[in-house]
Amino acid sequence: MAQSVVTVRLNGQPYQMGCGQGEEAHIEALAKQVDDIITAVKSDAGQLGDTRLLAMAALILADQKHTLQTASPETAEPHAHAQADNRAMSAEAEAMLASQLEAMASKLRGLKDQLDSIT
Repeated sequence: MAQSVVTVRLNGQPYQMGCGQGEEAHIEALAKQVDDIITAVKSDAGQLGDTRLLAMAALILADQKHTLQTASPETAEPHAHAQADNRAMSAEAEAMLASQLEAMASKLRGLKDQLDSIT
């Protein structure tokens, strides 16, 4: 199968993504959804750094998927129309998540420093 490359923007940064031919518009639409979540997080919490913003967007998307998967068929909205409220997370939960993500980022920086010192 032939590959295509599409450039998407997340938080203003361009990323080139490989995909199958004909899937470019789908990848662009997915990237727009992720970027919309990042924009909402930034409006609530300010600029947090790319890694943290992407981690929070990933968690929000995972929560949306979980909600859709566990919803009963009678109450579930069709996937195409489902939109979770990105602001539903309480301030306490947001602070705890931010703290955990910061700790993970710190550990990653430490691992990176260790790897840099080896090479």
